[in-house]
Amino acid sequence: MKIRLAVAALALSVAASTASAACANRFVARSERNQQVVTLLTGKLTFQEAQELSKRIEAGQSPRLDWVNDAGKSMGRQFGELKIVRPMPVGCDGKTSGVVMIVSFLAIQPPVKKMNVKFDADTLVAFDQQQ
Repeated sequence: MKIRLAVAALALSVAASTASAACANRFVARSERNQQVVTLLTGKLTFQEAQELSKRIEAGQSPRLDWVNDAGKSMGRQFGELKIVRPMPVGCDGKTSGVVMIVSFLAIQPPVKKMNVKFDADTLVAFDQQQ
């Protein structure tokens, strides 16, 4: 399992390093029973912001992440810990860096090609599947 995570993080980091200053939001997913374990690369949050979000979620001060469809209907809610893996050199919206994180969603169907993740009431990020 750790090898899979390392390979996913490596694939995402290669994609990030080949991208120029363009905003990148990518995901890689795998199924584990009734969970979808998703590695997310996003420039919408910095490493520090993601760490703070994870701490707030664990403390019950922020809602868990939600995977939603284009109409806003929930496809799966975060299950377990939000793992903040490492910073990435790709940022969005004026941010100088992004973050790689791993989240499990309670969902039977895996995400395909695109997925929307709601980080909070004001932050909805559209992700493209990493090829």
